[in-house]
Parts: sequence; structure tokens; C-alpha cells
Amino acid sequence: MRCKHEDLPPHAAYCPWCGAKLIREREAVKVPAPRKLASGTYFAQITVGGERVSISAPSEPEYYAKARAAKVGLIEAKKAAPKITVGAAIDDFIKSNSRVLSPSTIKAYKSYRKHRFQSVMDKDISAPINWQKVVNDEYDGITAKTVANAWRLITASFNAQGLTAPSVALPKIAKPSRPWLDYEQIKAFLKAVEGKDCEVAALLALNGLRRSELLHLTSDDIDVEKGLIFVRGASVYDDTGKFVSKATNKNASSTRTVHIVIPRLQAILRPISGPLVTERPNTPYKQINRVCEAADLPLVGYHGLRHSFASLAYHLGWSEATTMREGGWSNSKTVHEIYTHLAAQDANADIEKMRAFYKEKTQQ
Repeated sequence: MRCKHEDLPPHAAYCPWCGAKLIREREAVKVPAPRKLASGTYFAQITVGGERVSISAPSEPEYYAKARAAKVGLIEAKKAAPKITVGAAIDDFIKSNSRVLSPSTIKAYKSYRKHRFQSVMDKDISAPINWQKVVNDEYDGITAKTVANAWRLITASFNAQGLTAPSVALPKIAKPSRPWLDYEQIKAFLKAVEGKDCEVAALLALNGLRRSELLHLTSDDIDVEKGLIFVRGASVYDDTGKFVSKATNKNASSTRTVHIVIPRLQAILRPISGPLVTERPNTPYKQINRVCEAADLPLVGYHGLRHSFASLAYHLGWSEATTMREGGWSNSKTVHEIYTHLAAQDANADIEKMRAFYKEKTQQ
């Protein structure tokens, strides 16, 4: 029996190019089933001589032919291994997960693909690479958080190809100190923002909503009489820079019913029909900071107002569980860190009060 190839070596038992006779005559040669990549390629790793090698082909039959031929040594396994570059692996991961990733996450991933780890994007992902040096070199002018986020994409792409991601050391990420308003400053802010174009957006953020959540809201998501906000979806930028809506929120806890706790917010929402915030996404952010600057308050933006919601909850004695539920935090660590920070601040204030007491007594 001979296959379609005309230049078989004399007395060859199997075709060294397509393995056709191997498939027909040596069914006992076992190879793993391939995985179909988003590109349409059939891909898997097999063990040859104790070494893991990659096999790919444009069709499933061709994959099995090539894999079985490599398994019995009829073709050199390393020559059969495709060159799946780091960049191609990332592209495949993004494409394969395009239906489950947030548009904003896809935007970030494509940015990492374009700008981060460029020295290895065209290298075979299974080639020996000094990944620690690659990571170290990336820190030139880049924040630790950006490098860590980009590395997570590399790791996910390795895993999607059935490969074990290399182990590298990443520096600890220092959390930025985000400004927020304490309970006295909140009173000043409420007065300063009243009647401003950004008031609705500002008060929604101060009521515990994320920017992506409040920009998605319409009057249909509000029960003004009962004082409820139904958070069901978000609006974010996609990878083309277009502002789009998505049906899901940041996490499972983000989809929630929020109680309106600011009377002024309840009043100004009552006559609104349609979208609650009609300005371009960054416009209220800038306006909020201008209000803060004019009132001699920290420039808090959207996120700082959301943080202010948590600080006021702590001041009023809310439990961490209630604050998490209303604010849509899924990780108790986040709220706990806010509470711990504020508790330390209060403790310092109490110490100063006692020092002032003794100072006053000793001066009498």
C-alpha cells in the first residue's frame, strides 16, 4: 500500500510526510485529541522521547497523521512543531474569549498586546526565553500594576495553549492613595454641587455607584417613590474607543438593588425621563473636580465620591456587610481596608484629643 506521495523511501512502512499508512496500519499509536483554535488550526502537545512538543495542522485528519508520524519517529517532532508566537497566542486568547470578556477588558488586552513585552511577541511561545529578564526590562518607565496586568494576559495565553506559564517574580503593587471626602467635607460638597450640570452623576456616585453603572442608568432603572435604584448592566469603552453598553456588571455583587440615601438625589431624579446622565462620560468627572476645587475640597472625581460613600458608612456605624451590599463590592478585603484606614484615622484623632486634654490641664 502506498499513499499519494511518489517519493517514498524504499521499503518504507509508513509515509514520513503525511503518516497515511500509519493511520491505517498502526491504529494502536495513541495521541491526544487536538483542540481547535479560534484560527481554525487543530493543535495539541504530544510527548516524544520524554519531551513535550507541539503539533498543529489545518484539519483534524492531518493533525492525527502528523502527530502519529511524530510519535513513532517517522518525522522529526521538532520540525513538526508549529511556530506559535507569543503574539499569536495572545490574539487567539482574546478572540476565543471575546464573548465573555468585557469590552473594556478587551480594550486593555489589545493595548497590552500592542505596547507591552514587544521584544518577545514574534518569538515561539514554547522557545526558551528568559522571562524574568523580559519582565524586568518592562519596568522602564512603566508602573508595577501595568506590568502585572500585562503579565496576567501572558499567563492566560500560555494556559490557553495548554502550556505552563513560566514563574517570574513581580514586585508588590503599592496601592495609590485615593482622595475622598470625610463626613464634614461631604456636607460642603452637597452644597457646592447643588444645581450644577454634574449634580445627578455626582450624587449617584456618592450613593455608592461606579461610573460604568451610573452612566448606564435610565429612568426605567429607578423606582423614585420607593427610593430604589436597580443596577443591571454597565456602559464602558470598547477597544475601538466607542462607548458601549453591556448587560453584565463588574462582578456578581455589582448587579444589585441600591437604596437611595440622599434626599436631594431622589428629588432631582423624579422628573427625569430617559438616560440619567446625558453628558459625555468624562464631562461630569471634570465638572465634579471643578466643583471640588472651587470649594477647596480634594479632587475626588467619580471614584473618590464612591469611596466617600464608604467613609460615611463607616462614620455612621454601618457594618462592612451592609456597605458591601449597597456598594456592590464582591471582595470584603476592599471595604475592610477602607474601614481599617478610617479606624486608624479616628484613633489618631482620639489620641490628639487626649493630648489636648492633658496639655490644657497642665497649663492651668
